Amino acid sequence: MLLLLAVILSAAADVDLSPLLGTWVNPEYGGTRKVPKFVYLADGILESYGATYAAEPSMVWTYTIEEAWQDSEGAYWYKNVATLRSADSRLRVLYRLVRISPDGTTYEDDCIRVNHQEFPTEINPKSYFYKILYREYSGL
Repeated sequence: MLLLLAVILSAAADVDLSPLLGTWVNPEYGGTRKVPKFVYLADGILESYGATYAAEPSMVWTYTIEEAWQDSEGAYWYKNVATLRSADSRLRVLYRLVRISPDGTTYEDDCIRVNHQEFPTEINPKSYFYKILYREYSGL
């Protein structure tokens, strides 16, 4: 068991998160059920914001990368599990399939909620949970 855990942890440590990390926005999602801004941090934290101009996150999730790869077109793919403990102590879990465009400027994801405990097999723009966001640059 410890050997298996060591293999999983070392494989996770080798994942290149740089295409995923940073701030992603879509102002068109403001006022809808879809989050208009979120930030992936290297320490496994995912902050979601209720507005693109918000200074403080409305929710703070943890995430783990279960699988990562780069396809033949150069896009980066991640299977991640995002977990949120709500104020009433209920656990909310999302199984996300994420695609980052080869140029690193476009983020797409689709997800399945915890009750299925599986990842989507594709990113479907017609899915209820589909999102597309764009990299926000700090201008530094």
